[in-house]
Amino acid sequence: MIKPVFVPKAERDTIAERERLEAEEKALEEAMKKRLEERKVETKQILVEEIRKDEEIQKNLEAEGNGGEIDTDDEINEAEEYEAWKAREIARIKRDRDDREAMLKEKEEIEKVRNMAEDERREWERKNPKSLPQPKQKWKFMQKYFHKGAFFQTPADDHVATAGEDDIFKRDFSSPTGEDKMDKTILPKVMQVKHFGRSGRTKWTHLVAEDTTDWNNPWTYNDPLRAKYNTKMAGMNRPITKPKGSKKLKDWELK
Repeated sequence: MIKPVFVPKAERDTIAERERLEAEEKALEEAMKKRLEERKVETKQILVEEIRKDEEIQKNLEAEGNGGEIDTDDEINEAEEYEAWKAREIARIKRDRDDREAMLKEKEEIEKVRNMAEDERREWERKNPKSLPQPKQKWKFMQKYFHKGAFFQTPADDHVATAGEDDIFKRDFSSPTGEDKMDKTILPKVMQVKHFGRSGRTKWTHLVAEDTTDWNNPWTYNDPLRAKYNTKMAGMNRPITKPKGSKKLKDWELK
């Protein structure tokens, strides 16, 4: 015989309880199936609605845009358009040929100058002087520096000259602006610094007027140790002499 085992009431699985749990699981499955069917129907309805909207939009476009307002007169003056294109093409070919000839001429000129003798080159440079750069304007005392930028400063490479014509490319970037127009040399010495009165003010005006030598550096003063180093350094206190009759550099000696 099987030994009877006592099961607490909270843990007893009766037939009625088991049937109730099975019924709940079955009901949950039925609800999930029903929800899936509803979602399929909703998806089909959304798809039908979108197709209907697209058809309406297409009908409206066909009704409104019959092509009458679009300019399609490309072939009305075909002969004139062809003549204009031919003129543009001839001008482009001529421009490319001129550029090519100018480049070849420049290369020939460079090669010619390279093959010249020294006297001929000096004579050629005298007859063809280089254009001198524009003299720099003298800046005012403690004037701020503004860089004009590295871009768009060369001449425009387009042949119709549509770039680089604005006046902003021709302005003088070395001219004083704002507070730099004032003569700062008349100010007291203590005020002749940048950002005077601010926490970020500088201590010096410029390094040219200040002695920044570090006298604690052993290379800046003479002492027995420095003199010892000088005697061991190459070329120190030993003049280079040229023996009599020697013509080549290898015959030179250190004495």
